[in-house]
Amino acid sequence: MIDVQIIPATEEHLQMILPDVRQADIDELYAVSLMTTEDALRVGLRTATMALSGFANGELVTMFGVSPASMIGGNGTPWLVGTSRIEKYQKTFLRHCRPVLQQMLAVYPRLENYVDERNHVAKAWLHWLGFRLEEAAPYGALGLNFHRFHMERK
Repeated sequence: MIDVQIIPATEEHLQMILPDVRQADIDELYAVSLMTTEDALRVGLRTATMALSGFANGELVTMFGVSPASMIGGNGTPWLVGTSRIEKYQKTFLRHCRPVLQQMLAVYPRLENYVDERNHVAKAWLHWLGFRLEEAAPYGALGLNFHRFHMERK
């Protein structure tokens, strides 16, 4: 049985994840913001109302969270950065993410963000979690195609 832990994210986790972030996540973060993965994660940790790290059998697999989309409006912006191990533990983490997603929706009635059209693993994950993905359109600093995705509290 896989030992899964989802715990509050820390600076130590940020340093642990950097050497093994999925290339698709690195590319996505840069395309949207021109930021390094480290800088983007620091922004995520600094602005998040919920920032978590997911471990499987003691290995850091992902860091994820939700940040307010703005000072008004009540929408949340979910984010996730994974390691190369995320696909190995994908089904396990998908099962554990659903309750966390409900916690996010308890705080924010609407979750929305953008996913790189090239990031097939992330798109499949979002679909499985129940997010609605819109048609891809140019977005972000590089103007590459991204899908806006969203989910509303029921």
